[in-house]
Amino acid sequence: MATKPKSKFLSTRVTPETHKKFHVKSKKFGQPTQVLRDIIEAFNDDRLTIQPPVTRKEGIYHVN
Repeated sequence: MATKPKSKFLSTRVTPETHKKFHVKSKKFGQPTQVLRDIIEAFNDDRLTIQPPVTRKEGIYHVN
């Protein structure tokens, strides 16, 4: 199965601490960009559930 060419970008600004934590943790699973792709694809396919933080309640969180 051939992969589709990637031509669109998604970006967000995070704190340096969040950036470092993500890169350290994601390297256990592959390159950080691939982990981001996997997260986005899982979200699009409804395979990803995001738990709301205690201090915020927003529409993206799946609450039973």
